[in-house]
Amino acid sequence: MLALTPAPLQTAGERALFGELTRWDTGASVRAAVVASIPLIDGPLGRRISDAVLFVPEGIAVIRIAEVLRQSGVVKAVPEGAWTIAPESGPGQALQLSGGGSTPLDGLMRAGMDVAVKLRRAGLEPGRIARLTVLVGDVTGLVPADGDLGEGDLVARLEPRSLLLGIARSSRYAGVDNPRLWTTADVRAALEALELGGRGPTVEELNGEGFPYSPYVLRRPELLAPAAMAASPAGAAQAASSAAAAAPPVGDAPAHVPAATPVREHPSPAAIAQAVAASAAAAHTAAAQAPAQPPAPPVQSAPAPVQSKRDTVAIDGPAAPPDDDGIGGLFGGREADVEPGPPVGTVVPPRTAVLPEPPPPAAPTPAPVFWSRTEQDDEDDGSGARPRGRAALFALVALLVLAVLGGGAWLLLRDPGDAGTEAAVEPPATETAPAGPEVGDMLEVGGVQYVLEAVDVDDTCAGHAYGDTAGFFAATDCTGLSRALYSARIDGEPVVVSVARVQMPDTAIARELQAVTDRNGSGNVSDLLREGVRYTGSPAELSSAEYASAVSGPTVTIVESAWVDEDADGGSAEIDRVADGGLALPVPPIPG
Repeated sequence: MLALTPAPLQTAGERALFGELTRWDTGASVRAAVVASIPLIDGPLGRRISDAVLFVPEGIAVIRIAEVLRQSGVVKAVPEGAWTIAPESGPGQALQLSGGGSTPLDGLMRAGMDVAVKLRRAGLEPGRIARLTVLVGDVTGLVPADGDLGEGDLVARLEPRSLLLGIARSSRYAGVDNPRLWTTADVRAALEALELGGRGPTVEELNGEGFPYSPYVLRRPELLAPAAMAASPAGAAQAASSAAAAAPPVGDAPAHVPAATPVREHPSPAAIAQAVAASAAAAHTAAAQAPAQPPAPPVQSAPAPVQSKRDTVAIDGPAAPPDDDGIGGLFGGREADVEPGPPVGTVVPPRTAVLPEPPPPAAPTPAPVFWSRTEQDDEDDGSGARPRGRAALFALVALLVLAVLGGGAWLLLRDPGDAGTEAAVEPPATETAPAGPEVGDMLEVGGVQYVLEAVDVDDTCAGHAYGDTAGFFAATDCTGLSRALYSARIDGEPVVVSVARVQMPDTAIARELQAVTDRNGSGNVSDLLREGVRYTGSPAELSSAEYASAVSGPTVTIVESAWVDEDADGGSAEIDRVADGGLALPVPPIPG
């Protein structure tokens, strides 16, 4: 998670939220996303209606950090009307939020519309924008438990599980009917359009957060429409036939298509096309006016490299890659694919290629062949020497006959037991050691020393889960499951860490599994302790465990950590930090 706070944070809620996000660290180990502090003020009273903008590869969301004032208990959020909070004892009462009001949904709706207008003015199509409210304060619970109010309105508490679930639901809502992911250039252009102060994220940082690299801004209406047609199975054939019918004849100038206002200062597609056409016309005129020159004699020197011209302009990246013959010169020294042609009008005679004569096949040394002259030989060659062509033919036939006879004799005379002897003498194939950790390995993550105590690998998740998670696997089974138990010590107290890596058929199903396991009371993938695995000093079960999860492509990583001794002096904060670090712990590879 990449948190961007270019300006000093002004409210306690902002400091609390960004402090939590900063603790997750950058990259995709916990959640691949970007949260930028971009407050939006509405009205003459300076009332905030949103505090930040969330970017995920599937889309965007506006975030409101709602501080609960002098109240505690379970918050009941509704799509319409005032929100309420009910303490452990006593009746519920209207929720009191910092800045006034008891619901932030109206302000968030206006904030989402404002963001959409700004992006469209900059030539970017935002798609569906989710609205996420983060409750900060003494909030002990949430109704509904998953915080999904429908129609893109989501609520989360300032707690890792709830935040991750809110971000996952936001990405799912924004990704509906989205034909193209947000790229690195799209995010940088959007942050400029939303007037992010200070330094923006680098391409490398965005790429590390899961945004595909592109030097071009791709979220333009004229680019998203063809992408949407291509993404639709029904519209794929129609798009192909329309493109074929609309294609101009060879040699005709392309029709001018008005483009949206560019986000960055770069040539438009029409200007690029005109520049390429003008360059080609100038080169053709110069070649036609040049006098015909006789072909120059060949020069024994290395051929000059062919220089290629590009007809695209990079918006957010290097102008052109280095000319190093590809992949750092790996293919250097190859023959040029294209040779420079002669001037226009030069008549070039057809070329014929002479193939080199292949070397004669290896064969055993033939027995001497004695030749005798005949009358036919004398007639063919009056010089007295035997004909060369016939001699070569006879020699070749003799070699073939000797080879066949020698091979047949070897087959007849060899010992039948030789085949088994040769097979036994042949060295066995080298077996590669399976990659992955082994029991007893010690690893250090985040300053904590972990010891691998037990591992298990399965090709199914059926029977290895409980609760709603087991029901999820009953409908869609995983393609592989690898689990491990690690032990560690925090301030001298023993800790147990369960790591489960689940491989699903595709990324979308993996995100659905993570959303199920992130929800409170939904069960989980069974840890090895639950299935009876023990090691020296292990507890019987995970008690008061902390949880962390991450998804990378079709693979979901689920970590649970707990004190071995329930009465240990340490608190939940240390165990929570161990759970976050456990996301980086390795498990045995999943076969296939």
